[in-house]
Amino acid sequence: MAVLNRKTVQKISRGLRSRYPLFYVIGWEEERIERLLRSVAKSYYSGAGDLIVWSANDGFHGGDDNQAGTLPAPLADTSDDTDLRDPIAALRAIAESERPAMYLMKDLPVWFDANPALVRAVRDLYYRLKNRSIHVFFSYPQLILPEILKKELFLIEMDLPSEEEIVETLAAAPNTGDTPREHLYRYAAAMRGLSLNEVMHLQARLFRGEGTDLNTTLAEIQEEKSQLLRKESCLRFYPPQRSLDDIGGLDNLKEWVTKRADLFSEKAYEAGIPLPRGVLFMGVSGCGKSMAAKAIAAAWQLPLVRMDMSLVLSGTFGTPEYAFEQATRMAEDVSPIVLWVDEIENAFGYDDHGGGAHSAGNVNIFSSFLTWLQEKDPRVFVAATANRIQALPAELMRKGRFDQLFFLDLPHKDERREIFRIHIQANGGDPDAFNLGYLAASTKEWSGAEIEQAVKSARIDAYQEGRLFNERDVVNNVVAIIPLSRTMVEQIKAIKDWCFKRAIPASKPAAKE
Repeated sequence: MAVLNRKTVQKISRGLRSRYPLFYVIGWEEERIERLLRSVAKSYYSGAGDLIVWSANDGFHGGDDNQAGTLPAPLADTSDDTDLRDPIAALRAIAESERPAMYLMKDLPVWFDANPALVRAVRDLYYRLKNRSIHVFFSYPQLILPEILKKELFLIEMDLPSEEEIVETLAAAPNTGDTPREHLYRYAAAMRGLSLNEVMHLQARLFRGEGTDLNTTLAEIQEEKSQLLRKESCLRFYPPQRSLDDIGGLDNLKEWVTKRADLFSEKAYEAGIPLPRGVLFMGVSGCGKSMAAKAIAAAWQLPLVRMDMSLVLSGTFGTPEYAFEQATRMAEDVSPIVLWVDEIENAFGYDDHGGGAHSAGNVNIFSSFLTWLQEKDPRVFVAATANRIQALPAELMRKGRFDQLFFLDLPHKDERREIFRIHIQANGGDPDAFNLGYLAASTKEWSGAEIEQAVKSARIDAYQEGRLFNERDVVNNVVAIIPLSRTMVEQIKAIKDWCFKRAIPASKPAAKE
């Protein structure tokens, strides 16, 4: 027996128990909607009922034994010369039928705006079917509902396939072969957010039975989901880029992340262990806040998805409020993920000169964001960053929305030494050939981004001379760079003063320099 989406079945059951005769189903997958409604009909009518489907192309057709174009039994008495492919004639035929049945009318809402007579016919049908065992479902991928019909129709949004549905679909595919069951569950978890049609297309391309490589297939699935996000929302998928080993210092943060690395596993989920909700990274620009968000996703082996607030506000995906609501819903659909919201004070329009005053136009979005943080699916972990932390309102930072507030300060000497080692090695150099202690001492109160730029510039200089870069190249670039700590002394001091006793230091204390 096919696995059905329990959440959608429960929504339909609520409407049936409330004795609504008319339903509006929002969903793309017509085959899946039909399968679900057919199962509901058999249960609701104690095995004696079936689903009758209508489309403007074929008219009515019923169960497996009924061919398109022939009239199903509940409508047999209404058979005349009327063309039942006409939507108004079809509604009239349903209203005149006496036998209990469920009907699915595909794409009917597309005519609502252009045909007032059809809207009137739907309202008439509602009153004709009240207190009768006939139920009509209108399906369409988008919500097109005139104001005059909002009281008569019970709205149902078809949920995306559950992991159980995806596992069953994969297991039944002919090219799945002897793929281990635990691999199917890994694939299903990665495919959350895809429709069953998209799942079938993807498995046809990727699965090769016993020859299917787990990690390669998971990477391909994430690439497919990145295309889905790009088409349908303001979310952007980022492939794994950084690991905790790529970050110099920040030992308190690394320890916090490592302790929670196994909480998104199936074992922890079954045990009911509460999942971490999110972290807010605050601090000096260039000290690794965005890199830390990326490293969390890599450490927990979760997809990293960025919410692009410029797209939310652009109007490309509808009004900002609608685009934001769609983005958060999509984030939950494709979870588990790490959702990265960069420079949160800019994303929601806060003015650093206004003591936390909100600029016009984003108040509704920010209010929705606060509510969503509190009520969101726990499998969406939010990693937010902020530079101008004084501009953030207190309600954003209270417990229950973020698990921890981390302050990322300018790196101390030991951290700068480690940062130099990482970037010298990343650029093809041998860290043992450099005096890392001297370089660290020469870059007091430098950010990690400034150290990275000095090493990259040294490599470029050496490349232009046709040789490998060395310590002298790095020192020359250190001398040529004026760090942010010198050009923005007051701002950095204000950030440090604000974070003192308000946030947990991401770094462990070091010996005094």
